[in-house]
Amino acid sequence: MHYIVVDLEWNQPMSFESHVYREVGDRLIFEMIQIGAVKVGENFEVIDSISIPIRPTHYVKIHPRIKRMTQLGSEELADAPQFLEAMDQFAAWCGEDYTLLTWGCDDVSVLKQNMDFFGCQVKLPPLCDIQRLFSDVHKCRERKGLKAAMEMLEIEPDASRYFHNALHDAYYTALVFARLPNPEDVLKYPQQPRPLIHTDKKERQKGEAFATIAEAFASEFAQQPRCPVCGKKVKLEDGGYVRQTADKYIHIGNCPHHGPLLIRVRLRLQRDGQKLMSMTLAKAAPSNKAYVHTKRIQMTQRDAEYEAEYGQPRDLEAELALADRSSMPFED
Repeated sequence: MHYIVVDLEWNQPMSFESHVYREVGDRLIFEMIQIGAVKVGENFEVIDSISIPIRPTHYVKIHPRIKRMTQLGSEELADAPQFLEAMDQFAAWCGEDYTLLTWGCDDVSVLKQNMDFFGCQVKLPPLCDIQRLFSDVHKCRERKGLKAAMEMLEIEPDASRYFHNALHDAYYTALVFARLPNPEDVLKYPQQPRPLIHTDKKERQKGEAFATIAEAFASEFAQQPRCPVCGKKVKLEDGGYVRQTADKYIHIGNCPHHGPLLIRVRLRLQRDGQKLMSMTLAKAAPSNKAYVHTKRIQMTQRDAEYEAEYGQPRDLEAELALADRSSMPFED
């Protein structure tokens, strides 16, 4: 048996509102555009390698961010084989009796989705995760990226091998793999593909406690939430969070890759007086954006009327203390 370290690159829709994405939906969120792999010998040295570009058939226009990172554009992929032919080439190169290795869990999920979507019948062994083995060996609290792992092991990158090229990343991963004390332990870390979802993706951000409501909404937690799909920082639209009730607020944010998101915030008064802020994010429909806009106008008018009648603004802290709260952890 021999080891094959594999890395993938993939394209994504220019917009999740695009015609092509609406056609394929969550069945194909990312379309593979390159397979890179290296064979590792008995002494864990690189003995062979392959790079197979793949011509996309659905997301044919390469996203600018993907092109910038991978240096693969429509011209570079124009004469490349399509997915099924590329997979046949890869399987033939792998040969018999081998184990596939990757860095992290993203590749196995994208590969599985592409194989399912295109009806690929190639039989592959389980993909084992070098990143998990590395993290356990080095007792890392968080998963390390490939660059960080190389720095920890003092592996210098080659000027001719830029990152985010599938072959180059596979080569670097193989170097990290060879430096582990017992590389064969990677077989203890088989991976299971995760479902890739965009349209129904919803995530609750871990709650944080604050002394005041003003401090909570000024915090990084509130001002820089993370996209539930890609984890990138979400840019909030102008106008601030909109109060629905004393303990519930909403807002609209925009992910640079996945578009508008509806943000729901819940405040809970703790026994020590702290305000626990929790948050959920999900893809925003046009009706969500219209609702937030309308609600902002209504609440601005009501707050102005309250201040005109009582001569002072609402005491949001006192209203939160009196709020009727559901026993449910969060309400949509």
